[in-house]
Amino acid sequence: MDEKRNADGLTEAEFLKAYRPGDYERPSVTVDVLLLRMKRDLSCLQTLLIRRRNHPFLGCWALPGGFIEMKESAYESACRELKEETGIDGIYLEQLYTMNQPDRDPRMRVIDIAYTGLIPYDEQKEATAGDDAEDAGWFDIRFTKDQIILTEPERNVRIEYHLTEKSFRNGIIAVRNYVPEAIGEERLAFDHSEIVLEGLMKLRNKVLLSDCAFNLVPKEFTLPDLQKAYEVILGTELYKANFRDKMASKVEPLHYVAKPISGSRVAGVYKYKEQ
Repeated sequence: MDEKRNADGLTEAEFLKAYRPGDYERPSVTVDVLLLRMKRDLSCLQTLLIRRRNHPFLGCWALPGGFIEMKESAYESACRELKEETGIDGIYLEQLYTMNQPDRDPRMRVIDIAYTGLIPYDEQKEATAGDDAEDAGWFDIRFTKDQIILTEPERNVRIEYHLTEKSFRNGIIAVRNYVPEAIGEERLAFDHSEIVLEGLMKLRNKVLLSDCAFNLVPKEFTLPDLQKAYEVILGTELYKANFRDKMASKVEPLHYVAKPISGSRVAGVYKYKEQ
């Protein structure tokens, strides 16, 4: 069967041989990881930030990440960058969003693929700065309808953003969204504040529709601690009876008790029931 030829009479092999990628401007592609865990006392979520060792945004706190290498996927790059910059690997990762504003990186046109990573609260992995990270630390997150505050008491760092509601037109629909505006001198590098906001909002919505919250608790847990994790993510208290009814089909008892982190009385221990 004859090979197909284009308008110039070229086969695909001939076309590819003559193709010159350098004739077209091409953006670079990076990955960044919003890594989340519950604080040990279940009082809040925490995220891992690194302090940048080099320009641009020298000395600013940022999400771990970097450029995708030619022979790796975005997921492989996210895993590699996370291990190189923080020493953490082998965790749950999910693609979050593609950051693509033309001016998001002062060096050149860079498109960023953001990921969310979740760590159980019994795996309190300490971060070790490496590669192009000068320092790394876990920051407490306070997330309300009008602000995001990231704090690291040991380093005396506070990064605060006010959330302004804005409306964007998408076809005939007006979509309401939030834009983070920095308060004070400390701020995250690049557009990482937007990644943090997007990740927290998506997690808050997703826990209502999926079982992703179980990635933030140990393999064995009490229901009071599981409820506390949901309350931290959602930013609101939940009714005990309603919560247990909703979880009944998702968990199975292990027939022993333990003292919850979030309570004083012992409670039954459960595990996630694979669906």
